[in-house]
Amino acid sequence: MVGSTAALLTGCGGGGGGGSAQQLAGDSGSTSPLAAYLGTWQSACDNHDRQLLVIALKSDGSGSLELTPTGETYFKADCTGPVVATDGMSAKITGKPDGTADMPIKLAENAAATNLRVDKVTSSVPAYTFQRSGATVQYVLRDGKQQWCVNVDNGESCMWDEGMLPAPSIPGGLSLHGNDLYSVVLDPKKGVYVLDVHYVKK
Repeated sequence: MVGSTAALLTGCGGGGGGGSAQQLAGDSGSTSPLAAYLGTWQSACDNHDRQLLVIALKSDGSGSLELTPTGETYFKADCTGPVVATDGMSAKITGKPDGTADMPIKLAENAAATNLRVDKVTSSVPAYTFQRSGATVQYVLRDGKQQWCVNVDNGESCMWDEGMLPAPSIPGGLSLHGNDLYSVVLDPKKGVYVLDVHYVKK
């Protein structure tokens, strides 16, 4: 199977690095409207893969977020046992607040839309590369493309090395319901916001 590096670059963004323990835990004196999102979040297991997202406030006092997505590949398809590969990005992503809006979002493929209050965030990042690491990860040339591959219990998991990628600016947003965090992105073809990733608090 070939993993998509694009899964790491969600609408709420992400990048290398993180924040201090105080930033991650949240500062009771913070005035950022996005402070409720601070912490570490994880997605459901998806055939060996799970996405992690660490959200911190930027240290420049701007009220913007710094988001760090990480992909974990497990040896077993149900995401138990050892993590055999970790995916990340070479640059930090900034999430700039862009107001709030009520939006109808489909939270499952065949479900009716649910009205969510979304904190809109525009994510930006300088030019970046994806990276994959792990003790058994191999960097190989397959079908004319450089890939990182690692053995899993039913074969191997590979991720293309796409080289240096241009700096994007992505309209998206975050919506919090209890321990459930929904990231949404603007679908440029339809002109509406759609569900990107569903996370739960780790």
